[in-house]
Amino acid sequence: MKKILSCLLCGLMLGLNLSLSSEAIEEVNNSTKIEHIKLPKKLAKKTPGNIVNVTDENYDIAQYNTLQVTFAQNFNEKTAKVGDEVAFLFKDGVSTVEGSQILPPATKLFAQITDIQKPKSFNRSGKIYLDFKYIELPSGERKPVKAQVFSKNEYLSRGKLNAMGKGFGTTFGTSAVGVAAGCGIGIAADAVIIGGFAIGLPIAFVVGGAVGLLTPGLNYKAKAGEKVNIQLVNDVKIEK
Repeated sequence: MKKILSCLLCGLMLGLNLSLSSEAIEEVNNSTKIEHIKLPKKLAKKTPGNIVNVTDENYDIAQYNTLQVTFAQNFNEKTAKVGDEVAFLFKDGVSTVEGSQILPPATKLFAQITDIQKPKSFNRSGKIYLDFKYIELPSGERKPVKAQVFSKNEYLSRGKLNAMGKGFGTTFGTSAVGVAAGCGIGIAADAVIIGGFAIGLPIAFVVGGAVGLLTPGLNYKAKAGEKVNIQLVNDVKIEK
């Protein structure tokens, strides 16, 4: 009889503990709200994650969130070196669609250059690889952060269209030389000027096109205020 009563009491106590535990978990869950980073429309459509867990004490910006920063100063690949620190700015801070201010205006983000690949022939532009290190609040307090450039290849570079534009510029610049040479040939042959253009244009596009392709791409340059999108590699917790 004593054993039966003991078993019944143990069962009641276990059930009570489980009930209290579930209530405590429910209370914690109820105290956490989910909000969403306020982003430009185009970026909001592309980002793979946009969740901020808000508690009474913290803002927890979840992994894969995408944020937008701007260069704090002018940047030029020609004068940059591996190991240099690059400062970015959250000009208006970071806020949520629901109205919470997570980071105040003028918060900074710092990164270190880990690799620089100079422009190469065939219009391949320079590449800047960054390791984002920490966020610095206006108060001077720093928060460690891990993030990467939010792009297909995770580095900063001027796109192929920009490099092609440079290549076409070289092509047409060389074309002018070709046309002039053709006109000279036409005049020397007592041909009309139109004949010179007829000779010069094929020379222009063959020589100009070849030179345009062989020229290196663009160095990476950015002015203060130019926008860069980054993606968080891990969660970032900001105390209220």
